Amino acid sequence: MNEIQRNCYLNETSGVCQVLMLSIPPVPSDTDTVYTQIMAAVEQIHVRLRHLKTEYLSGKTGCWEVVQQTIFLKDYAWRDACQEMMRDFYKERVPVNIYVPQSPCDGQMVAIEAIIIFREEGMTSVEYHGEDMVISRHDGMSWYFCRQQDPDNPQEDVYTQSLASFQKLRENFLKEGVPFQNVIRIWIYLGNITEEVYHEKEGKTQRYKELNRARSDFFRGIPFFEGLLPEHYHGPKYPASTGIGGTGDCVVIGALGVMAEEPGKVQVVPLENPQQVPASAYGEEYSRKSPKFSRAMAVSVEGRGGERNGIIFVSGTASITDAESKYEGDPVLQTELTLENIRVLIHEENLAAHGMPGLGCELDQMAMIRVYIKHEQDYEIIKGVCDRLMPNVMKLFTFSDVCRPELLVEIEGMAFTQTRNSE
Repeated sequence: MNEIQRNCYLNETSGVCQVLMLSIPPVPSDTDTVYTQIMAAVEQIHVRLRHLKTEYLSGKTGCWEVVQQTIFLKDYAWRDACQEMMRDFYKERVPVNIYVPQSPCDGQMVAIEAIIIFREEGMTSVEYHGEDMVISRHDGMSWYFCRQQDPDNPQEDVYTQSLASFQKLRENFLKEGVPFQNVIRIWIYLGNITEEVYHEKEGKTQRYKELNRARSDFFRGIPFFEGLLPEHYHGPKYPASTGIGGTGDCVVIGALGVMAEEPGKVQVVPLENPQQVPASAYGEEYSRKSPKFSRAMAVSVEGRGGERNGIIFVSGTASITDAESKYEGDPVLQTELTLENIRVLIHEENLAAHGMPGLGCELDQMAMIRVYIKHEQDYEIIKGVCDRLMPNVMKLFTFSDVCRPELLVEIEGMAFTQTRNSE
């Protein structure tokens, strides 16, 4: 496997080409700055894109469009300077840049995970609506990439900041005519996630629990995925989500919404793991207001040839069976159980049980994973388990706190699948 293959996943369905790419610059020298590191990462993306166009798309006319970049920073104070660099580089086509206060595990100042679309005349279009929203349209669907980088008032308590961030995110979607019920995937980066706080009504609590309270209050009454769910589905209806830690007291939210020109050709199905209690049903011992998210989200689109093209968005997953944390203090067993939970979640048996037969996949067929690691001393151990069980999958490793003190690792990811119409 060469360097480009190891850090790129190219998916082509119904003539539409999408790329997931991981760009990590070399470990910095004494003379490196965040500017040299981030520009090396951006240049690396575009060098690879030129290679991919020559190698795989030589007969097509069009160009690559970077629609979203998730940028992991060793120092969150660099985010404004990094955004200025992105404006200089991309000019009027700045992607949605989500800045995450987490250090890459190999010692770099920065790492970039990019989502890229090949814009081909008559097949795809990409629209840049300010720096917080990019829209990609293809296959009869529109995909809305959105961010809410920082609360307006960082001095507020975490509940108020989180609620205000969700409200502002909703406003950004509504500007484009997208109701929040069409949001299928959310990423939440919460600084000092396990820190204890005191609330005059809630009493002694935790920043993550206050985030869950805000999310529950905001989600109340939203008819998620109305018009996109299959008739047979009667389970919990919440977006896939990751709620993970970061440095400082940040609240950063990224989100993905969808709209369908022909809803009958598109299905959205929240996935649950038969080995776990749905997160939305957790008891109060874990959080007074349970975390409102699905274990994964499967999106199925009918292709031009009768095939169904699927994307599975796997939420942040940890070493949990039922609702209970397992293997406290053991990074190997925690990582193995986390990956087993993901394997069960995306397997054909579970997809078929959710009414999406033919769209399951194996663990090592995933497009990419992100691995959030609590302690530096566990990095090589956890990486070794991931490489052993998923040798062919693109991986990003960052240091980050996890929502329960006893959990050492959390993993999320994406998979592209496809099935043929039986006719």
